[in-house]
Amino acid sequence: MTGPRPLPMRDEPLARARALLIARLAIALYIVELLLNLVRPHLLPDEPALSIFYEMPGDSGTLGRLLSTPRLVFWIVLAGIVAGAAVQIYAALTRGKAADDGGRRAALLTWITLGCLLLPFGLISLTVLFVFFPITMLCLPSTALVMLLLRVTVRFGRLSWTALLLAFGWGALIVFGLGRAYTSLAFGTLYGYLGPKAGTGLGGFTASLSRTMNLLVVHLSVVNALVIAAGVALLLMLLRHRVTDAVTGLVLGGAVGLGYNFVESILFIKIYGTLGAFFGPTGGFEYWIRQSIGVLGGQVTFGALIGAGLGAAVGARRRGKVIAGGLLAGIGGAAGAEILSGWLAGRVSGHVEVGSTLDTLVISPFFWLLPQLPFLALAVALLVTGLRSRASLLRDALAAETTAAGPITAAEAPVLAAPGLRFWALVSTWRSHGRGTALALHRLQSAQLDLAGWRAGRSPETDTETETEAEGDTLRARVMRGKGESRTVQS
Repeated sequence: MTGPRPLPMRDEPLARARALLIARLAIALYIVELLLNLVRPHLLPDEPALSIFYEMPGDSGTLGRLLSTPRLVFWIVLAGIVAGAAVQIYAALTRGKAADDGGRRAALLTWITLGCLLLPFGLISLTVLFVFFPITMLCLPSTALVMLLLRVTVRFGRLSWTALLLAFGWGALIVFGLGRAYTSLAFGTLYGYLGPKAGTGLGGFTASLSRTMNLLVVHLSVVNALVIAAGVALLLMLLRHRVTDAVTGLVLGGAVGLGYNFVESILFIKIYGTLGAFFGPTGGFEYWIRQSIGVLGGQVTFGALIGAGLGAAVGARRRGKVIAGGLLAGIGGAAGAEILSGWLAGRVSGHVEVGSTLDTLVISPFFWLLPQLPFLALAVALLVTGLRSRASLLRDALAAETTAAGPITAAEAPVLAAPGLRFWALVSTWRSHGRGTALALHRLQSAQLDLAGWRAGRSPETDTETETEAEGDTLRARVMRGKGESRTVQS
């Protein structure tokens, strides 16, 4: 793996153009799904033009809400597409006026367009979060713990909370919303072509449903991977003056996957909590699998691999192959793990009592995690290798900021460059001067590492920019305040 390279300044019009391209491709794919669903064969009596509007007979209650797309959300999505197209037409007609204000008008219209095109899909996720609010609160602690882990794993060149929360929000709102919107339509389309014909027996019905579900898993895996990649790519374009490599992409991708996993967990916990008598697993079991023992697996791992490919591509010669490798790992891992874990569990279902203590604590978690282990090991290996490759970059950045009485001195630089020495310095300070002094030292070291990260992220294109220098001055002032605080606490 190549070493980390600074991410050069992105031209704002270019970044906006790429963001609009991603949004347009997402909408184009949604329209294709709509058209395919409209022309599908109809197998059920009184089946509506769009399968997502099919109402189950009787009072379906929670099941009906879970398996259908709310009509209001669907119409808001269509209204958003029309509004987004109208804003783009208006922006094209007033392009001359936008050039007179330094591009501020164009930037505003771009953000409005992106909001109109993408945010309505987030209503699907918000519906899940608020309708099943108690489960949402139940899943918050473990999700917050993983977010904290993503934040503290990287000390040098780490991402801000703002970047992590944006990545999490993209996964929770856009990836889940788009994925479910696409897949709800795809299920009706696939079932229309692969479903049982008239007179088909129970065996034929089961086989056709199994084929449909397997293809649906592949479809969802491809869609999720592409939307995750789009979100990570947008965030990488927005990040300025930051170290960008496989680690950066891995953390961003993991945060996007975590957001998706958060909403998906709520949905599955509710599904199995309501229909456990039919499906076997219970809501408690789904919480144990998705928010406890396997919270770092699943979409978190596969999102991390997709992000790592995109981050590594910034400094790679063959970018296409690196990105394709990350996408292949994410798509293949997600689809393979979902299908293979179910197949493995089915092989032993007749030998182990379903729902027993052994099955709940050992057998089912083992078969769910087993197909994911190679991908989880790959993600860990990429993280460890990436962190090691940053060592030389950190030393160079510290040397550039080292002065006799400046934010980083010659005595501090070797300690900051070595994680073990930093930790031992904190332990020694705690023992000698107490907890308060150790915490002050930790804050000082964090500020110094942030300054080094800013220095490492500079490039020839950004060296003379006023905004870049202002950020550096702010970080240096923060370090000097930290040194003053440390002296105050010690005295």
